[in-house]
Amino acid sequence: MYTTTFILAALAAVGQARFGREGLVQASVQALSDFGAPGAAGTLAGQTPGVLLAGASACAKLELADQIVAELGTDPAVLAAAAELVAAEKNFNPSAQAIPTICSDASLPATAELRGIVPLVDPDVVGADVQNANSAASLQTPFAADGLSVADVTTAQGFSNFTLQA
Repeated sequence: MYTTTFILAALAAVGQARFGREGLVQASVQALSDFGAPGAAGTLAGQTPGVLLAGASACAKLELADQIVAELGTDPAVLAAAAELVAAEKNFNPSAQAIPTICSDASLPATAELRGIVPLVDPDVVGADVQNANSAASLQTPFAADGLSVADVTTAQGFSNFTLQA
């Protein structure tokens, strides 16, 4: 009995370690309630978990980041929350795929202030240390991204262990 309980508790702890991170960005967007039309921040915040789930397109979070700026404006707080979404780690199911997906659409994100930001990846992915350091750096100073997709920028910064997704 105790063994089963311990195993279930351990599995729950491991699951919490990598899953449920979608809410971090959601809280940042929700906090923007003073911007845009009444209720817009809440509606946009409610969409953030879905674009970070394993089954979502890697480009969907970039589209949502652009929508956040379009609906809430270009205040530094809005841009910071949208940038956090661009840099957020997208879940992937290691049982179904071995590496994460990164958007290869060079038109995304369309918001100039969000271009050149690269996403975090699961720390268990080979090369994640390089990518995650690049992601943190890109939030401070975005990489050159003229005419490049997020996937192109990611590769140019030394991480290529991902699948392209348009």
